[in-house]
Amino acid sequence: MSLSTARMFLLVALSVAPSAIFAQDKPAKAPAQDPSTYMHVHAPFAEDLVNKVKAAHNDELVKLGIHAVPPGETDNVIIANITPSKIGKKSSEGDLKNLATGKPVAKKLDKDKTFDLLLPLTDAKGRDLDGGFVVMEVPFTKASDEEEAIKIGVAVRDDIQKQIPSKKALYK
Repeated sequence: MSLSTARMFLLVALSVAPSAIFAQDKPAKAPAQDPSTYMHVHAPFAEDLVNKVKAAHNDELVKLGIHAVPPGETDNVIIANITPSKIGKKSSEGDLKNLATGKPVAKKLDKDKTFDLLLPLTDAKGRDLDGGFVVMEVPFTKASDEEEAIKIGVAVRDDIQKQIPSKKALYK
């Protein structure tokens, strides 16, 4: 191999090497969400609100999300969640049955050491949000039983509600 051919080979190798190295750093593409269990939702106000309230109640909560029926839709879904990949997931049959009671519900999750809560949600004036409810998990370290967990949940839910001017605002 001549010196000029060797130089050319080296230049090509050096120009390709950085892209080959950095290509390995790209995260794996997430699988597409199943349309039977997910829908596209755009609720930036609700997303900001969930993140703000979670930060304000960080010690009391493990998880936090809001469910509702978005405008023009018929399915109740997660419209905001501190875990973005959950946004758009259709609400479970169990959650909808709990919502139908119209009362806060707490379930003890021994394996997670948390209380899983569901509380109906309205706007600041008490108006319906089309099946609105908030879900959260309160760790055992903050509540000794379901009743204490619900007290924490009601305070968090009330904090969220007072900041929702209207159903329409959630999606702006």
